[in-house]
Amino acid sequence: MMIMMMFLNMLILVICGVTLIYLISRKKTMECFYVEEENLYLNSLPAVKIPLSDIDYVEFYYTRIRISYRGQIKVHKKNGKVVKRFFQTSKISLSVTEQMILDEIDKLTPFFKKYYIPYTIQDN
Repeated sequence: MMIMMMFLNMLILVICGVTLIYLISRKKTMECFYVEEENLYLNSLPAVKIPLSDIDYVEFYYTRIRISYRGQIKVHKKNGKVVKRFFQTSKISLSVTEQMILDEIDKLTPFFKKYYIPYTIQDN
């Protein structure tokens, strides 16, 4: 019984270690989303790569949760699929303000304007 518990603990430790190494080694780890080489990257586990030419339109939602704010990005692709991800901010902070969420969204808007991708920003 004790050996089985030790084996289980070691297995959990290895899984956590591999996940941590994956997250640290990933490019632009602190960014919520970014555009590189005409692809939109949504940092999550696993990271999602969407070509800008495959995006139909994008919706941003942000809402207040307790003492902070949380945003959601919904990417509608031309094939009808929708990719949803929650985000807060790439800055380290104890509480996220509404302006911090809007600053994250403003990082992507120049790319959307350049590629004529419609987007909406809604407060829930």
